[in-house]
Amino acid sequence: MKKIILLIFITIQINFIAYSSNFDTLKIYKIGEIEILNDKIGQEKLINPSVVNIPYYVIQSSDVISLSDLQHFVPSGVIRTNSRGESMLFLRGAGERQLGLFLDGASINVPWDNRLDLTFVPIDIIGNIRVNKLGNSMFYGPNVLGGAVSLTTIERANNGYGLMLKATIGDGNTQSYSIINDGKSGNFNYLANLSYSRSDGFLMSGNAPDSLGNQLSNSALRTNTDYNRFNAYLRGEYSFMNIGKIGLSFNYTKQEKGVAPETFAGSLARFWRYPQRDRLIVNLNGQISLINNLDLKVNLWYDDFSQQIDSYKSFEYKEIVESQYDKDFVVGSRLSLIYQLLDNQYLSFVFNGFTTEHKQHINNKPDDIYSQNTYSPGLEYRGLIGNFDINIGLGYDYNITPKTGLFKEAENTKQKDFSAFAILKYDFTEYLSIYLSGSRRTRFPSMREQYDGALGSFKTNPDLEPEKGVLTELGANIIGRNIEANFSVFYNNYTDLIERIRLSKEQDSLRRRMRVNYSEATISGVDLSLYYSPIQNSDIHAFFTYMNIKAKTGGKEVEHLVQKPDIVAGLSANYKFDFGLKPQLELEFVGKQYDSDPEDGTKFVEIDPSLLLNLRLSHSILLGNTYLTELFVRVNNLTDEYKLSQWGLPMAGRTFYAGIMFKI
Repeated sequence: MKKIILLIFITIQINFIAYSSNFDTLKIYKIGEIEILNDKIGQEKLINPSVVNIPYYVIQSSDVISLSDLQHFVPSGVIRTNSRGESMLFLRGAGERQLGLFLDGASINVPWDNRLDLTFVPIDIIGNIRVNKLGNSMFYGPNVLGGAVSLTTIERANNGYGLMLKATIGDGNTQSYSIINDGKSGNFNYLANLSYSRSDGFLMSGNAPDSLGNQLSNSALRTNTDYNRFNAYLRGEYSFMNIGKIGLSFNYTKQEKGVAPETFAGSLARFWRYPQRDRLIVNLNGQISLINNLDLKVNLWYDDFSQQIDSYKSFEYKEIVESQYDKDFVVGSRLSLIYQLLDNQYLSFVFNGFTTEHKQHINNKPDDIYSQNTYSPGLEYRGLIGNFDINIGLGYDYNITPKTGLFKEAENTKQKDFSAFAILKYDFTEYLSIYLSGSRRTRFPSMREQYDGALGSFKTNPDLEPEKGVLTELGANIIGRNIEANFSVFYNNYTDLIERIRLSKEQDSLRRRMRVNYSEATISGVDLSLYYSPIQNSDIHAFFTYMNIKAKTGGKEVEHLVQKPDIVAGLSANYKFDFGLKPQLELEFVGKQYDSDPEDGTKFVEIDPSLLLNLRLSHSILLGNTYLTELFVRVNNLTDEYKLSQWGLPMAGRTFYAGIMFKI
């Protein structure tokens, strides 16, 4: 068993508040939300039962550096690092490209690949994570087939100013530093954040096989998992009394990192590094009352993303074989007209759209240029009629690709489809309700899935068809003084589901991967989420999801779908003693799943279930009315479980943290 290194994790946090007697006066950034309407029309009474919120205090108690470490708090979700070194979210079996991801209302999926590496998200400023398990709202726009996750930053509620400083030191020479300044004066409020983090890599589990391939034998760290990341965020908002609000934000990330090589032997493994990844998102939010019952909400964003991928000859990372350069520009918008028909009756017209251009070249070759325009108008009704809560919507999705690189024959390809959803909820009492929900959505294949060979790792398939899905759910909500619970059964049916396969030697002499459409796939199961406070000063957050997965292609049953576990579960429980001691237990379980066999593309390999246990112990000391010191220790993966994120990609072993937090 490898030697376990005890880490020193120091977090110093200082809050200085001026011009305000209130200490913690934080809320979430209202006009950065997507589904919530204007406060004045009481939209909080209309609850989407498929939505779960992860609040600020839960996020902060996790002590994470990146959003990618929050799996045990995301209901029905799995976060894993893929063979490209990207941390991705999977929700109820839906893949990362089937999910919509948003930051303060702006879509942060890169359209070229329609997904996002979660390490780009600045976690310190996130005030709420809103998980919609069905993506059942026209406000989200196109390509939201399997659910949506909306991230909202923090905002000061009352006049005053704050300063927060954080410093983190950990194993693998991990370091993280962050400074946050926020303030509010009259009609103006702002938020600013600078953060930097780095690591030489993560510790391998002591239970990893001795025969593990593509792993440096003289290092306890996973080979090529180092990173450097700098992030700067700035947002300002001005309120025009009762007329409206306008907000402008800038989010800049500069990153470089390695990609863990797959552990199976031979040239099939990726040996990649990202020496440069830069991203700038400029986001404009606005809200204005046009007349008494009509509000206009505007969200416009500009996204500039670039990266370099170096491919090496072997896992020693000394000889570069070739380099790929990517550049993406995106202009996106969401316009919402919200009309109040009657008391608790609202009709909304929503227009979502984006235009994007992707430039790519390998080594010194000329750029291949790809472009895409996607639009989605929709109409949505929300209303309370007696004890019934009704929410229905209808939309139209349209996609055109004016430029398709070397695939000239595919230029100006048009794709279109309709989307629709309905939610019917009945309140038996103020504590108990049942609901029936269904949605029909489409996801157009991304241009990377169709036209990119990923430095020789994939065989292109420009004939991919759009994925279509019908997602249904029947459930019950219980809301009490000290408990909130949701139980549901769901049945999701997909047609033309896009899956990755490994080609046999007869199909392709290079044994590359390829994306294909399956004719049909179903994911059905049960879902339970729970918040319970059995006694004062205690909290329990838990979720459990079981999934039964089936698929067919060409009239024949597919044995397995890759990287879709049958069970996903998580738990976080804590208790705070009156004298300040607070123990916290976290569990994360991922059930049995399968991946394609790297040796034989027609077969599958089984990935064993994993149970991770995290422990946190903290002690808070209050000094006067405004000073607070918290000492804490944390152990992640206490049993040093050897866990795979997918076949050939081990995750971190046992990790220790200890620290101090100080507030004033």
